[in-house]
Amino acid sequence: MKMLVHTAIAVTLGASATARAQAPAPEAEAEVATTPPPQITTAVRDGAVLPSTLSPRVGANAALAFGFAGYDGARSAPIGSATAEVRVWGPFALRGGAEYSTVRKEPRPTIGGRVQLLRQERHGVDGSLSVFYRPEGFTEPEGEIETFVSLGRRFDRITVLGNLVYGQDPEGNERDGEVRFASLYAAGRWTFGVDSRLRFAIGTQKSAMAQAEPKFDLLAGPIAAATVGPVALFAQAGPSVLKLAGSSTSAGVAALGGLGSVF
Repeated sequence: MKMLVHTAIAVTLGASATARAQAPAPEAEAEVATTPPPQITTAVRDGAVLPSTLSPRVGANAALAFGFAGYDGARSAPIGSATAEVRVWGPFALRGGAEYSTVRKEPRPTIGGRVQLLRQERHGVDGSLSVFYRPEGFTEPEGEIETFVSLGRRFDRITVLGNLVYGQDPEGNERDGEVRFASLYAAGRWTFGVDSRLRFAIGTQKSAMAQAEPKFDLLAGPIAAATVGPVALFAQAGPSVLKLAGSSTSAGVAALGGLGSVF
């Protein structure tokens, strides 16, 4: 009788150990569940949701959308922007959005097209050309045409991006140039780096509205982003410098936070 009891206990313990060995580890399940989708991770590493610098990668996803809001100490005013981009065909995409204008104290829309002309896999660098039209407001037809030349290259975990921008209104009353630069380092679901924009007026600003635009302004600082499921969260803080015509240069700290996703 004792032998039967001992045998039953041994069989029960063996079956329990076998079931535990076959059951998936909770840690593995949690790791699979929290692994971010590769599309959003790649988009963040490519600089697709940067507040300032425009990534040269076009059409990597069917669509993307992101936005941010914050405060600019040099302007003593809020800042914010919302952007959406849709791939039309191959390396062609349409982008639209709105940016809060501290000069006009209202959102300023923008719409345009982008095309990727160079690919790192073939040409050694990524390169794209983008043309945008920015009306003065949602009800004002006149505005500014901006042309972006974007270049970038990925080095394993590091991505380096740069933009040259030229903007002008149709009458030539307002002309400005911009230099934008970003560098990113990917570490798992996190991406760290710096994003910057330097804008400066070119020539004499002729209209009253053009004279209200900055002679030059700078926004730069470290940026950090993290992917949470299909969403990327990012934040940036750094120095802001502003020079208006007929006034002294003002400086402060700008801070912003935002989110984005790809589809």
